Amino acid sequence: MKSPMICLALAAAMCGGMSARAQNVPLVPAHRPVASATPVAESIVARVNGAGLSQKDLQHEMRSLFPYSDVHKGRVPGQYSAEVRQKALQQIIFDELVHQEALRRKMTVSATIYADILKQAKSRFPSKTEYEAYAAQEYGSTRGFEKQLRRGILIALLVDREITQKARMTDAQLRQFYTANQKRFQKPESVWVQSISFHFPEKATPAQRAQARQRAATILPKAKAAKSFEEFGQLAEKYSEDDWRIMMGDHRWLHRGRLPSAVEDAAFRMKKDETSEVIETSEAFVIVRVNGKQAATRIPYSQVSKSLREDMEKAELLDLRTQFEKQLRSRYKIEELP
Repeated sequence: MKSPMICLALAAAMCGGMSARAQNVPLVPAHRPVASATPVAESIVARVNGAGLSQKDLQHEMRSLFPYSDVHKGRVPGQYSAEVRQKALQQIIFDELVHQEALRRKMTVSATIYADILKQAKSRFPSKTEYEAYAAQEYGSTRGFEKQLRRGILIALLVDREITQKARMTDAQLRQFYTANQKRFQKPESVWVQSISFHFPEKATPAQRAQARQRAATILPKAKAAKSFEEFGQLAEKYSEDDWRIMMGDHRWLHRGRLPSAVEDAAFRMKKDETSEVIETSEAFVIVRVNGKQAATRIPYSQVSKSLREDMEKAELLDLRTQFEKQLRSRYKIEELP
């Protein structure tokens, strides 16, 4: 089975990193095109150990970072330009740092892997003619494209070795974190409630508040007489003055912090199938029915292991990338030009 990093390198080499970023893989480098078939004088935006990165390289990467550039005639809108430019500049510098480090380590791409990936690249085109036309347009020639593809694979291999593989978490590491951070995996106490609300204006007069309270008091005996979710819900549909009425007043399961404090305090004190007295809040007089209660419980490891692995590996990826880039920047000379 081929390394996913290598497959992403192929996609990135063919479309300027768009495939990798679309999959939220920020560590896969975007691969810049080589000189075009009709070279033009281009300004240099940065140098890494003397190797120049051109304005064309930068623009290519900016289009990769801003997927809607085609909608804006191939440009990044002004309000995003400075931010995207800076991110793109740092990305192409990082790519070149990794490439030069791979060469320093005398890393090579095996003939078998290279031939296989090149075959995959060519298979994306309906014909040899279309492949050659694309290569000439984007990379100057088929030779230029294949050179860029080899460069992309080298970068992906080193990123895979120094970042991706090291970021992988073992089950033992995940379980250790789960055990040491029990509060993070605690499902809070929750309550299932329905409500009937009687609102008064924001700056209500005493008389208006009294009218709202009277409406609630009139319905309270009926609400307390309701013996089921359906009976209480029918009252909510008919009398409630809030948006929950179309849902039979049903709020489903809620934990603390999701209801007005007075309603919340009452609901968490009540028993299942119990209906409250009239509760006053800053906006309304409310009657609530409790349909169910759940105590705080610890979420089983089996239910969180997948998301926990994703979160921890993502954090480790970013940390390792930062460390690796810092190491490379201390080893190579970088010049950012205005």
